[in-house]
Amino acid sequence: MAEAAKVAPYEQGYLSLLARRGELRAKKIGRNWYTKVEWLNEYILKMKPAELIAGESQSKKVKRQMSLMRKWLVATLSIAIVAVFVLVVVTMKMNGDGKLAEANKFVPQEITKVPNDSGSFDVYGKGTMKIGEETR
Repeated sequence: MAEAAKVAPYEQGYLSLLARRGELRAKKIGRNWYTKVEWLNEYILKMKPAELIAGESQSKKVKRQMSLMRKWLVATLSIAIVAVFVLVVVTMKMNGDGKLAEANKFVPQEITKVPNDSGSFDVYGKGTMKIGEETR
């Protein structure tokens, strides 16, 4: 019944119950019940005719198709996650005007140039933060 449950739309325990009740053709060998695809189809035809079992080779084909669908889904989700990550990173690096911000660049709102002893200018940002030196 375990093998039959793999291809049938029913669980193993339910198939065993059907066999014990005599609703599903099956043979008891020792303590286990055994059935055939044809016998399953007979039962299904009475109960749910749209769910006939095509046989072992058909179930392997369905399993292979399901496996391919899972792989396709994983690949698609992986690509989507990477695309969202790239979009977030690019968006975080954008200025308000839509241009990419230069990384690690401090641009003060107010710049002051103060002459120094070497004949050039010390460049200060807002307050007393020295941000560079400008030569003449």
